[in-house]
Amino acid sequence: MSSRREPIRSYQRIFRPERRIFQIEGRRLPIPGGVPLRWLAYATATLMAILVIGAGSSAVLLAAGAAAGVAGFRVGGRAAAVLASTIAVTGWLVGGFVLGLLDWPLRLVVLPAAVATLGTQATPDGRRADRFALSWLAIRLKPRRRSLGRGLPAAGRPHPLGGEVWVAPDERATSLRRGRVAGPALIFFSIPISLRRVGLRKGRLQARVGGSNTADSRRVVLGEREVLEVRP
Repeated sequence: MSSRREPIRSYQRIFRPERRIFQIEGRRLPIPGGVPLRWLAYATATLMAILVIGAGSSAVLLAAGAAAGVAGFRVGGRAAAVLASTIAVTGWLVGGFVLGLLDWPLRLVVLPAAVATLGTQATPDGRRADRFALSWLAIRLKPRRRSLGRGLPAAGRPHPLGGEVWVAPDERATSLRRGRVAGPALIFFSIPISLRRVGLRKGRLQARVGGSNTADSRRVVLGEREVLEVRP
């Protein structure tokens, strides 16, 4: 146990502890903290890739381009398939040329160790380097998304909507709307109202907000032939 505090960028490190090799056949390795199994996987995969690329086989080159094309097609269609195949073939050729310029200790020992160390230590967004790289490639190969027939703006750029929103008030609104109700009826208001009789005709009531009779109530009972006029 260590008393030093370290920030946790991902809870996967708690629920998925990393497996390490501390000793081989009873002999402790002279490496503090041991060697992660993921480091060995990265180093082995890098060494195999170096050997395959350095061989310069045309069949393997075509197979790599085809595999990249299939993966690109599944992610983003034909355009992504062509782009992925082109990148894979170009990277394969350039990588083979660069590897041919390196001495064998750099090519077979130093480079795999460097790639394995970087892949083990780097956590760009809290995830492992391989998972981050796959997500980054998938996002770059996907076609530009559209919404309501229009292209979405680039990430990070402000985009004014400039739209209009129509609001339809209902009975839960905080203000009265003009209307007329003929009895018999039982009416409830969401706000206090002022109720008074108007006109020469009997049975005609008027409801308003405010006034001297605001404390009447929010409930009005209309009898037969009574009419209530609601004024804002």
